[in-house]
Amino acid sequence: MIFSRWMNRGQEQQSASGPTALEALRARAGNALVVADDAVRAADEELSYAQAQFGLSATDAFTEALARAREHVSRSFELRKLLEDDIPETPAQQREMYTEIQQRCEAAIAEIRSQEEAFNKRRGLEANLPTSFTETAQRADETEQAIVMADTLLVTLRAAYPESSLTSVSQAPEQARRLLAAGRTALDQARTSAQAGQEATAVEQVRIAQGSIAQAGALAAQVTGARERLQRASADLEAAIASISSDLVDAERLASMVPTATLSPLVAQAEAAVAQGRAATGPTPEGDPLAALDSLARAEAAIDAALAPAREREENDSRARASLGSRLARLNSQIEAVTAYITTHRGTVGSSARTALSEASRHATAATTMQTTDPTAALAEVAAAEPLVAQAQALAEADTRGGHYSGGPGAGGDSMGNLGALVLGGLLLGGAMNGGRSYGGWGGGLGDLGDLGDMFDFD
Repeated sequence: MIFSRWMNRGQEQQSASGPTALEALRARAGNALVVADDAVRAADEELSYAQAQFGLSATDAFTEALARAREHVSRSFELRKLLEDDIPETPAQQREMYTEIQQRCEAAIAEIRSQEEAFNKRRGLEANLPTSFTETAQRADETEQAIVMADTLLVTLRAAYPESSLTSVSQAPEQARRLLAAGRTALDQARTSAQAGQEATAVEQVRIAQGSIAQAGALAAQVTGARERLQRASADLEAAIASISSDLVDAERLASMVPTATLSPLVAQAEAAVAQGRAATGPTPEGDPLAALDSLARAEAAIDAALAPAREREENDSRARASLGSRLARLNSQIEAVTAYITTHRGTVGSSARTALSEASRHATAATTMQTTDPTAALAEVAAAEPLVAQAQALAEADTRGGHYSGGPGAGGDSMGNLGALVLGGLLLGGAMNGGRSYGGWGGGLGDLGDLGDMFDFD
């Protein structure tokens, strides 16, 4: 066919393309667009020939497919134009647009190829009408036997299962007989048309006959399929009931996390589906097991969707609880250590370190309070406190290094060194800030120390 050459050419050109760099992608997209455009043009010519050969009504599918192919190609040209205008695209945008061009061109060619295959079959029918008549008649005879077997099987199923479980297939054999009769009538008409030299009409009638006979066979097969489904239904029902029963247990456990107005109707629906499923199983089943399976599936899907947020939160809480204990204990230990450090060196540690420690303690207290009720939130409090306690320790150590007093050779020897340690510990400062009241065994404020007050310039 005309457009086959263009499609084969496109495959050769695309397979010859190499690496996936942007330039290579641009080249492939350009080749694909040319090939697809040529294929659409060739298919347009082919459509004219097909309409002349088979008639307008026989080519409706081809016309629709060609319209879809044209739409893909038109959009590809639009994208190509955008890529070539004065507004630059980022490399990522270019890759996305060139990839879309390729995909659309492939889709356009696929639309055309599907119609080529259909017309090849049609032309094959016209060239081999006698063979088609024989094969179609043989399929009709085989389908008739399948319908007879379906009738017999349906009688057996009615003896084993309630009628309500067979509603979907109870009319299948009769419907199949009517379709088979229509197919045979179309086949007879095709023979008459062929004898009259109307090959195109005969082809259309053969296609109608084949379609009707195929549908009749599918209906007969539905009865066999129903038997297989019914035989599996008992085991499937047990599994479905067990699955949704687990959901009902979850619903009870997570009831406080889901609005009652949402959950209660779904629980009732699930319980009704379980009752229906149990009624359809056992030694004396009642009802349609297939319908019970459908009800269980719908009820489970609904309750699963309602419980999904609560289950996710529960899973998050479980993960949080698993790490919360150790992290909170470690945090409290760090807070105690930093608190002890600041207490020891309170004479030199400033407000920044103390503020950080206070905030860390506040978060730790909050985490301790809510660790049993909301472990996820508690873990968030711990996470907020961890950097704060580290910051408090770093600031406290920096303050201590910057304000450390060291007694030297003219500073009174060991006794002055001990006084420096007292200053670092805040003992003398504590006495001074108590307005001269005695503290730690000293009889008065700094004024009582005489020259020592001058030595430690606290102004």
